[in-house]
Amino acid sequence: MKVYAVGTSCNWFERNNTSFILDDKILFDTPTGSYKNVIKKINIFDVEGIFISHFHTDHFGDLQIFTTRFMRESVKNGRTKKFKVFGPKGTLAQLIKFNTVVFASEDERSEESLQKMIDFIELEDGDEFDFCGYRVKVYAMDHGNIYSQGYSFTDKNGVTIGFSADTKDCENLRKMLSVSNYAFVDMSAPESAKSHLDVESFMNLEKLYPDCKMFAIHTSDETYEMGKKHDLNVLDDGDIKEFGL
Repeated sequence: MKVYAVGTSCNWFERNNTSFILDDKILFDTPTGSYKNVIKKINIFDVEGIFISHFHTDHFGDLQIFTTRFMRESVKNGRTKKFKVFGPKGTLAQLIKFNTVVFASEDERSEESLQKMIDFIELEDGDEFDFCGYRVKVYAMDHGNIYSQGYSFTDKNGVTIGFSADTKDCENLRKMLSVSNYAFVDMSAPESAKSHLDVESFMNLEKLYPDCKMFAIHTSDETYEMGKKHDLNVLDDGDIKEFGL
C-alpha cells in the first residue's frame, strides 16, 4: 500500500490543500488546485475511484475538473470502463449545482452526460464494500454543522489505513483509529475547536491508540510547527508512505 500526499494543508496556506493518492488508482478528496498536482504524478485515466469526504471547496472543488475530463476524454484516451465517485448523500447533486456556476456547456449540468462514464455511489455511515482489492468502511465524522465522512481501507493482508477528513474528536474517529494500523488525521486547530481536531487532542489519541501510527494532515502553518515541536508525524506535500511491504 502506497500513499502519496498531493497536499497536506488547508485554505489560506502555501502548502496544497489536503488530498491523497492510494496505490496510483484511488484519490481521496479533490480540493481546489489538486487536479494539476495529480496529473503530474499519475495518468488520471488509470484512476479507478475518487472518494469525497464533504463539500467544502478545499476537499471537493476540483471534482468538476476530474469528472469533466472523465466524461469528455476517456474514450479517446483508451478508457472504456466507467470511473467511480464515492461520496456522501447528495454528491451528484452538489456537483451539478457547482457545474451550473462554472460551466457554460449543458453536458456538465446533465446527470445523463456525467453518468455515461462515471458511477456516482453515495454512501452513509457504516457502509462497507469491496473496491480495488480493499475492504472499505465509511465513518461519519463530526465537522460541526457540515456532514463529513472518513474511510478506512483494508488490504488482503489485513493492513488498514484510515483517512479521517475534517473532524474533531468523536466516537467514530476513535472507532476508525481502533481498527487502523495507520491513519491520516485532521490536525487543523491549535486549540480546542468545534469542527477540527486540535494538537492536544491529536496527541491524546496517539496515547489511546498506540497500535495505530497517526499522521497529521490538514495542518495550518501554526499546527504544522506545533506538530514538529512535539515530534509528531506531520506530513509535507509530496511525502510518500508505504505500508505492509
